[in-house]
Amino acid sequence: MEARKRGWGRILVVTIAVLGMVGPVASWAQETAPAAANSGSGPSGSTILAGVGAVFGSIFYAPFKGLILCPAVGLVASGVTYAATGGEKETPEYLLRVGCTGTYFIHPEMVQGQEAFRAYDKP
Repeated sequence: MEARKRGWGRILVVTIAVLGMVGPVASWAQETAPAAANSGSGPSGSTILAGVGAVFGSIFYAPFKGLILCPAVGLVASGVTYAATGGEKETPEYLLRVGCTGTYFIHPEMVQGQEAFRAYDKP
């Protein structure tokens, strides 16, 4: 029972220490003006993190979009809808557009909120 209390005490101390270190850094980062943050000669940390996030996002999203959404939603659903409606083309074309158009690869600008992520292209 005593060892358990010490374990929770250590977890609490580590949590407070981490929050104590992160809090001032977060408030300092919020005080930095955007123009001052981008005035350096090299890429900033946020640019590098946005690039890394874009690469990892694309590694997972591009195959999902190309191998699951486009074939399943785009092709199969539009074909079934076309057959079920007796040749009506508006809904199957919409389903095909939703499944197969839009963003496949995520860009760093999307991660930073400077470019819009398009799930599909609007008509």
